[in-house]
Amino acid sequence: MAPPVLHVRLLGDFQFTYGGRQIIGVNTPRLQSLVAYLILHAGSLQSRQHIAFLLWPDTDESHARNNLRQFLYQLRQALPQSDRILVADANSVYWKTDTNQLIDLHLFERARLEAESFEQHNDPNNLHQALERMVSYYQGDLLPACYDEWLTPERERLRKECQQAYQKLARLLEAQREYVAALEVVQKLLRLDPLDENTYITLMRLQTLNDERASAQRTYQAAKEILERELGVEPGDALRDAFERLQTLPQTISGKNAGEISTLAPLKLIARQQEWEKLRVVWRRVVRGEAHVVFITGEAGIGKSRLAEELYSWSSQQGFTTAHTRSYAAEGRLSLAPITEWLRSRAVRPHFEKLDNVWLTEVSRLLPELISERSELSRPEPISEYGQRQRFFEALARAILSVPRPLLLWIDDLQWCDPETIEWLHFLLRFEGNGGALILGTARSGELPSEHPLVVLARELQRQDRLTTIELTALDMAETAKLATQIGGRELDTAATLRLYRETEGNPFFVLETIRAAQSNVTTDETAGALYAKADGMSSLPPRVYAMIAGRLAKLSPAARQIAELGAAIGRQFTFDLLVHAEQQAEENIIRALDELWQKRIVREQDVNVYDFTHDKLREVAYFEISAPQRRLLHRRIAQALVKLHGENLDAVSVQLAAHYDQAGMFEQAIPFYERAGAMAAAVYANDDAITLFTRGIALLEHSPSGMKRETQELILLLALARLYRITTGWASAEMERVASRAWELGKRVGTLSQQLETLFLLQTVQVVRPRFDQVIETESEIQRLLGTTGTTPLAFRKIHFAGAMVHHKGQFQDGRVMFEEMLATYDERGVLELHESLGVNYLAMGYVWNSHALWCLGYPQQGYESCLHGVKVAHEFPHHFSQALTSAYLALLQELRADANTFRAQAEAAFAFTQAHRVTYYFAWSNILVNFARAWQEPQIENLTRLRDAIHFFTDTGAHLRMPYYLSLLARASHKAERLDDAASALEEAFTESRQYEEHWWDAELYRLRGELMLARGDDVASAEAEFRQALEIAQAQQAKSLELRAAMSMVRLWERRAQKTDARQLLVPLYAWFTEGFDTPDLQAAQALVAQLERSS
Repeated sequence: MAPPVLHVRLLGDFQFTYGGRQIIGVNTPRLQSLVAYLILHAGSLQSRQHIAFLLWPDTDESHARNNLRQFLYQLRQALPQSDRILVADANSVYWKTDTNQLIDLHLFERARLEAESFEQHNDPNNLHQALERMVSYYQGDLLPACYDEWLTPERERLRKECQQAYQKLARLLEAQREYVAALEVVQKLLRLDPLDENTYITLMRLQTLNDERASAQRTYQAAKEILERELGVEPGDALRDAFERLQTLPQTISGKNAGEISTLAPLKLIARQQEWEKLRVVWRRVVRGEAHVVFITGEAGIGKSRLAEELYSWSSQQGFTTAHTRSYAAEGRLSLAPITEWLRSRAVRPHFEKLDNVWLTEVSRLLPELISERSELSRPEPISEYGQRQRFFEALARAILSVPRPLLLWIDDLQWCDPETIEWLHFLLRFEGNGGALILGTARSGELPSEHPLVVLARELQRQDRLTTIELTALDMAETAKLATQIGGRELDTAATLRLYRETEGNPFFVLETIRAAQSNVTTDETAGALYAKADGMSSLPPRVYAMIAGRLAKLSPAARQIAELGAAIGRQFTFDLLVHAEQQAEENIIRALDELWQKRIVREQDVNVYDFTHDKLREVAYFEISAPQRRLLHRRIAQALVKLHGENLDAVSVQLAAHYDQAGMFEQAIPFYERAGAMAAAVYANDDAITLFTRGIALLEHSPSGMKRETQELILLLALARLYRITTGWASAEMERVASRAWELGKRVGTLSQQLETLFLLQTVQVVRPRFDQVIETESEIQRLLGTTGTTPLAFRKIHFAGAMVHHKGQFQDGRVMFEEMLATYDERGVLELHESLGVNYLAMGYVWNSHALWCLGYPQQGYESCLHGVKVAHEFPHHFSQALTSAYLALLQELRADANTFRAQAEAAFAFTQAHRVTYYFAWSNILVNFARAWQEPQIENLTRLRDAIHFFTDTGAHLRMPYYLSLLARASHKAERLDDAASALEEAFTESRQYEEHWWDAELYRLRGELMLARGDDVASAEAEFRQALEIAQAQQAKSLELRAAMSMVRLWERRAQKTDARQLLVPLYAWFTEGFDTPDLQAAQALVAQLERSS
């Protein structure tokens, strides 16, 4: 028979029982205090003197010790088998515990230690149980009826430990979305300290999450009253902020915008506890003021959107700012459409009042209704430069961040998102003042190539520790069974669970569709093959799942099936008005069909009268089940409906109209909308999208009958493409040449005079940069012929001489200078703007920088510098970043020619940074060479030489070859300085080959000089080196290139000095140096001055 158990309760009302019977005689507070002290220090000897002092601090020692003896005697008399429990001698006493004692203090402490261990080992299940035990043992404060001073710190310690246990338990339950249980815990916590404002905040949050908004409001009022009554204070900022967030919630639904991402009887989230906790950890970082990104990834149907919706709802229900959007696989969506939806959302739109008009004007590019709403706003000009686009992006960031934070921006199906939106997201994360913003995205795994913008963004964010990726996997068998029970309303037996798990492999969407198919009595075994055959090669769904979905759709009424097919053809969320105009049925019939689709969980209401499929795979199957002729009919109806609905603003739906007319086979109607859509994309610098749209429009022209109308349309689209290729691929790309050549071919037949001139200048630009000087001459002849045919030639086209660049690079510097200065002499502001609009270049800035290089070559380094600076100034006066990139690159090259190494490097780095930031491909490639040469010259290591060589290859990969002799000479010089003489020789030979092949002789004198210097360094025949220098001199003199002649002369003089030919040296250098009238602060002229002085001293 087991021995009786001693039960001691010290937390709350004192209880002392043995074998279930009350122990009498321990009924005074002081005696209970003694018991508590001994139990708290059980197992260790306690001094009688110390105990006596604690219990009777105001009594002398002898009386206190006598009182203690009496109390110990009373305790011995009361305790059964007291010698087994109470051990004492003349000086000390202690309580001895054993397995036959159950003491609440010890049980509480043991549970606390277990909880600490489980928390350290991240074991939430056992932690939960330990915390439950811990708070169950705490029935009240330690001996509340006893007022001994020694008890006060112990009582407070235990109460605090219990409060911490309740707080941890509440957090665990909240993390598990067990809001009812968490509420009970927090209410108990509040009873421990009714003045703790943080507990009120937690209670209000949980009440709101549990859709008890009225209770949350009452909680705040109760907190306010008790704080005023007990402490005479108002609620603190944090508690007031929580209440104000509660006040901002919509009246209809706590936390969620009415209709937004709603579902019919939404299913409770199954499993995903670790993933949910990750989201909460990230959210806490965001609340602290960080900006972060979460990507939830996984295969289709794995539950990405469901997990994202859980965080979205959880945040919304607490009054935090949230906005949702999604991307679609279907064609026909404008660039930046997800951001447009965020801007129009009820969470963001009301806060535009905080923005200045300059930013609202930019935002109106996406929200044109702002122009009509605000008379003070002007219509923005199309974006033609990357820098303007950055300003546009900044305006969007300011608009989004104008809302209260923390802010949750959720975007579904990022794998289908347009590149411009992804780029803006990256911009937002770099934007100053973005703290407190969380971007939550879902994306399918395995659907994106490594170069996809989203993958690139993810790599960059990971490097910055600003990305959390949550990869979802399939449910296990137990979780699958739990989900099936929730969907079906009854538990599955073991055999059914095994069969379901084998068929669905734990994919939640497949589980959902399997159970719903069973509820709808859809048989799939017999029809799976036939149903799936319609979608063979198109759907990624397993055949059985496809068959189940198709079977569910087949069970719909004819009217509902028609609406589902129409919605699938629309390809994205759809409005009731669009259905009415496209379906051409009575509104009552459409409403009944929608209601059926909603009841059967095929579609859900996204917003008021806005619908979408509950899962993209339902849309996919619905679309694949439509026959090809019926699809074309549906797309035609949709396009016609969009025209009726948006007749006054077709630009806003131009992409959709183009796609639907295209898929309807109505190509003639699609083409103008592809043109309009491309222009809309180009207007916000979405150049890749614009290129795709224009290219598709051109492709569809093949279906149009031959003739002037078709060729005129093609010419317009080609010219639009050329303006984009200039930015995205550079002057000399194959795409640019192809488009320019075809445009000129068409321009000759159907183009206006302006169009013909534009195509010729585009073509000539390609020819100059490649370079193909013989073709440049032919094109120039044609330009001059056109310019002379009429007196009504557009003013802009009379101002520019691209042929001047050819003349200059052939080595005819004086002729080139004349042509450049003709451009400058005919300056006209209107002409500058017109030419920039058509060709995307500021001819005035270009004329100044072209002329600067000619002036340097001709021996006017200071005038060249001033001319280049003037070009830079002009480019900034007309704020076009392409021209600014152009002038910064020209200035960098000029500084290489005329300045010291440090000055040149600083300008090269500035040009590199500018052209990279503004994505000007051609001038970025140019600046890339210069900046790598600057580094290789000052730090001549092999890795820098490799980077320089790679930069040159990158330049030629753009299709350009202009200035290649010069660029290769830079590689030769850097290799020479690094004592890699063979590499230097190879680079020079390649430069000579480029010069001969492309007739680019402007740098020949320098190439011969450098080859002579290299010969001397290699110890070759001196006479051969002298011949190279002499050749350099002859070429420079023939070209009137005084700067190059000076360099060649100095190399020759240094050689003659070694051979004591001082007279020849003086006769060569002194008069040449005397010719110069400026630039005496440049390295070349300073070196020449030193040589002249040395020659004069030795004469």
